Amino acid sequence: MRLAESIGKIIGICCCILFLGFPDPNDWLVYSFFGFILLLVGIPHGAIDHLTSDPFINRAGLIRFIAIYLALISVYLIGWLFFPEVALVAFIVMSAYHFGQTHFLKITSRNQFDSILYLSRGGYFLGLILLGNLEETTSILNSLITIQLSLNQIFITIISLLFSTIALQLLIHKKLRKIDFVELFGLGALLYFSPLLIGFITYFGFWHALPSMIEEYNFLKRIPQFNTFKKFSLQLLPFTLISVFGIALVLVMGQYYLEQAQLILIFFIMISLISFPHIIYMDRFLKKSL
Repeated sequence: MRLAESIGKIIGICCCILFLGFPDPNDWLVYSFFGFILLLVGIPHGAIDHLTSDPFINRAGLIRFIAIYLALISVYLIGWLFFPEVALVAFIVMSAYHFGQTHFLKITSRNQFDSILYLSRGGYFLGLILLGNLEETTSILNSLITIQLSLNQIFITIISLLFSTIALQLLIHKKLRKIDFVELFGLGALLYFSPLLIGFITYFGFWHALPSMIEEYNFLKRIPQFNTFKKFSLQLLPFTLISVFGIALVLVMGQYYLEQAQLILIFFIMISLISFPHIIYMDRFLKKSL
């Protein structure tokens, strides 16, 4: 499975490089690549939170799990409706922590300050993606917040994020691995110059969702009913299909009333809604299993 992770990351890097060769890539090509990675690993990696929470969950436990999951989604939806700016900032912070955590799955030594390190690492990469495409980012978020930064301010922000995450890792774990240098500088440069959606889905898909899914598989394969990749894959289908159907329904209806940037914003809001409970359960799973 580690080979699959390496192959996935190589494919992601190659796709980013290919898109860099086209200064103005076709929208449908971008959306097709984005949608494919989202369907392949993005949504599925969060579709078995009930099993990573309790591999032997029964019907009553599943109903209780779904009720709690939907309650958390509802609470966050209320936040988006009444406090959209706060909800947006919360989504970015949660995502930064969640993505950053995945960079340190192979570190066996744990520290009480790891949460700060996760936040800084994910914040650095999200900063590169969002600030590297500030015009596109602004066009999507302009109904919520106004972002005005000069090139110097962008540069200072990115350098500050870079040095802070390096300093935190040295302070907490006393060393930087070779993979850290490759990711911080090589992957970082690639994400900064890639189109917004391409950079995001490459990072989200191959540096977060795929490694997370591998951890889930390694955890569940010890149990007979999940001990093959086929059995594992079948468990991903029910909640993946439900999520995809719900998102697709809203987007299809929205395309008649909303502009492209508004549709993208609605899409990310829906992703944030299902991400909120997932981040909570995934964090609990990783802390328990690693």
